[in-house]
This record gives sequence, C-alpha cells and structure tokens, in this order.
Amino acid sequence: MVENFLTVFLQVVILFCLIAFGFIGGKIKLINEEGSKVMSNIMIYFVTPCLIINSFSIEFDPKKLKGLLITFVSSFAIHLIAIILASLIFRGNNKNKISVLRFAAIFSNAGFMGIPLQEAVLGPDGVFYGSVYVAVFNIIIWTYGVYCMTSDIKEISLKRLLFNPGIIGVTIGLIFFFLPISLPPTIQTVISSMANLNTPLAMIIIGFYLCKSNFANVLRDKSLYLVISLRLIAIPLISLAILLLFGVREIVLVSLIVSASAPVAAVTSIFSTKFSRDTEFSVNLVTITTVLSILTMPLVVALSQYFA
Repeated sequence: MVENFLTVFLQVVILFCLIAFGFIGGKIKLINEEGSKVMSNIMIYFVTPCLIINSFSIEFDPKKLKGLLITFVSSFAIHLIAIILASLIFRGNNKNKISVLRFAAIFSNAGFMGIPLQEAVLGPDGVFYGSVYVAVFNIIIWTYGVYCMTSDIKEISLKRLLFNPGIIGVTIGLIFFFLPISLPPTIQTVISSMANLNTPLAMIIIGFYLCKSNFANVLRDKSLYLVISLRLIAIPLISLAILLLFGVREIVLVSLIVSASAPVAAVTSIFSTKFSRDTEFSVNLVTITTVLSILTMPLVVALSQYFA
C-alpha cells in the first residue's frame, strides 16, 4: 500500500507542478480573469469532448461493456450518497451559502482533476471509465445541481442537459465503441492532439484560481472544514466501502474512487456566479480542497488499489 501511495502521490505532485504555471501566470498578470474564462471554454467545449471520444475509440470488448455499466450505475450511487449526506449536514436559512456548501460537497472535480490522474495512474482504460463518471456528473449537475443552486425546479433545462459538451462527447464515443466504425487517421490525430491538452490546460486553470484565493478569510469559516471532511474523506471512503460490498473491483473500482476523491468541482464557482450565490466563498472552497487533495487523494486512491 505504501508503494501505491507513493505512485499516486508522485502523479499528484506532477499535477501540482503544472498548477504552478497557472499560479505564477496569475501572479505576474500573464493570465487574467478573461483569459481563464477563455481557457475554461476551450476545455469544456473542445478538449473534454475530444478526450472522451478518444478514450472510447477502441475495439468493442464485452468486459469493458460490463465495466462501463458498473461504472454508470456506481457513479449515480456515489452522487446519491453525496446528496443525502450534504442535505443532512448543511441546513439553515442562509440559502445563499447553504446552496454553495451542498453543491461543493456533492460535486467533485472529476473532469479537471480526476481524468488527468486516471490517465497518469491507470492509462487509457482509466480515462474510459472516468469519462462515464463525467457523463453522469453532467446529468446530475444540470438537474439536481441547478435545483441545488436555485431551489427552483423550473430552472432545469432539458436542452442544457442533452446538449452539454460532456453528454455529446460520450454519445459520439459510445457510437464508435459499439459500432465497427473508425475515424480516418487524420481526424483521429486531430482529436488525440486536442485530448492531450486536457491535463496541462486543466491544471493551469486551477492554478489561476489558486492565486486569486484569500486563504486567511476562508480558514476562519467553520463550515469549510465540514466540506473538506465530506468532499475529500467521508464521501470517497463511504463510496469505497459500498462498492467493495457490492463486489466492484480492479480498474473500475480505482477509477471510480479517483473521481469520487477529487476536490470541489471548479464548476462550483461558475454556477455560483451564474445563479448569484456566494462566488468568492465558492472559489475559496475549490482552492483549499485542491491544495489539501495533494495528501488526501493519494491516501484514498492507494487504499482503493490495495482492495482492488
């Protein structure tokens, strides 16, 4: 288990070295708010769909299909566990803050932080199953996530749910996975090249957010420690225990736990801004959990590898 921890820890350290580029870029004004938004849009609308399509562009395998179905069901179960825990723990009349706390505890940075680590530790198969988790993440974030932030079911849009880049990428990827269709080599190279931008671009964006955070203010808020405990420790460990109980093992188990143990989703800040919630607080939650994940993710993932 120590060897597993060191392997994952080194991969997380590499990711944080890439994060340093975004942090430094923000500090020296090489990257600004507008630039980070542009990079985020490139990630969401181009890189992530290409990464998903690329990971699904493999020969059909019944074993992978079984793993895909297990991952799909398990991903919903993990989010359901998170929703129940967050709803029970975060209560009160301050809906502006409670909405952000619940959202932050439920949704992990499975795309920006999870997939790069899955790729580094588990290879293409890790990204394959990680992409399924991201698809479920997108379904839940555009349904319950929107309701969580607004408390208004009318804000849920079927159009945004069906036509967001993550769902489109998985749909196209599944077509290539199930049917004997292969992309022309030139197009496949283009998609692979775009997919290769995922890790460095995602880490630079996270690094920029880190440089904008005010750690002194956020550390005084006791609710922060509840989010940290839930997002980085309780939810991944409870998920691990339940998955083991139901016989989930090997790469599927580890890939799921990588996604479940990732820090607060970067989209928390985007949704906070969009729906007029506490944006500054949401950025701080993303930041502090990302920093702490350098210790928690290797521990939790190594534990999952031990039982896998």
